[in-house]
Amino acid sequence: MHAHTGHDATARSLAAPAPGLLASAGRHGLFLLGGLAFATGAVGLIVPVLPTTVFWIIAAWAWSKSCPRLQQRLYALPGAGPHVRAWMEAGTISRRGKHFALGGLCVGLAGCVALLHASPLILALAGLPQVAAGLYIASRPE
Repeated sequence: MHAHTGHDATARSLAAPAPGLLASAGRHGLFLLGGLAFATGAVGLIVPVLPTTVFWIIAAWAWSKSCPRLQQRLYALPGAGPHVRAWMEAGTISRRGKHFALGGLCVGLAGCVALLHASPLILALAGLPQVAAGLYIASRPE
């Protein structure tokens, strides 16, 4: 037999936390992410250039993993709720939703051009993500 040293106790105390603790922390983090995304989307109801539905999709995803009851309440909201559900369940965007999203991207791109007064390279770098997002949105089923 060999004598146990304090090293064994130290090694056990540095071991990874219990899986239940990690799962609980992850759920809490997703719950908070959902709340932050929902709040940001709610601000988008007032601020014209801030999208609502995108943030509410993030909230629905986070709450699907942490608090399905809140996800269902989000789906029940008039206006954006059915669009969020359609995206989450079938990956679809209504034609009207596409028009709003693409219009918002065009307004954002026009704003970049008007406000940046930058070189064509900087404008292209600012516009490429918007063009890519627009192509993605346009390619989604209705």
